[in-house]
Amino acid sequence: MPSKRDNRSSDEVTQKRRRRRASKKDIEVLATLLVAYPQVSRATFDPERKTLGLVFLCRGPVGKKRRTDLERIYKDSVEVYLSLIGRKPGYLASSWEQMDRFCSFQVERDVATLTPGELNMTVDLVCSHVDVVSAIDGSTCVEDPEFSWSARAFLKEVLDKVQDLESPRKLVALREGEKVLVFDK
Repeated sequence: MPSKRDNRSSDEVTQKRRRRRASKKDIEVLATLLVAYPQVSRATFDPERKTLGLVFLCRGPVGKKRRTDLERIYKDSVEVYLSLIGRKPGYLASSWEQMDRFCSFQVERDVATLTPGELNMTVDLVCSHVDVVSAIDGSTCVEDPEFSWSARAFLKEVLDKVQDLESPRKLVALREGEKVLVFDK
């Protein structure tokens, strides 16, 4: 028969395993990002740098000037937005990756200074400058009049928690058809 000490040891091991896993809240936030923003093809959370990455899949080749212009406009827009709300940007990066007939625009931001308003601005900005492959046509789900008031309120409430991401493991959210999948690495 196991002693109390053995039970405590197994409880401690179980607690350590739970701490190493992503919380339901963190998984919910990443999944909600893809639901709320169908223009985002992948979202990642890096626990070491405490950053959120968003990937926009773009149709066709995008010329070098257009890529450079979007990167500059994105960085300038984030800096202006944050100055207007009284925050200073922590980590801010963007890059491009070519893939045959497609390319992807990737942005990465620290979650400490990231706001839902900046997420809206980023999606609108990218979509206005390049032809983004979207899971649905039109606006973001947060703004979609087809969504019920309660569904929009829920999405906004979850997106407000983006600054609270604290998973000990890297999280990756991506689309598979109409499904959103979240993995922890």
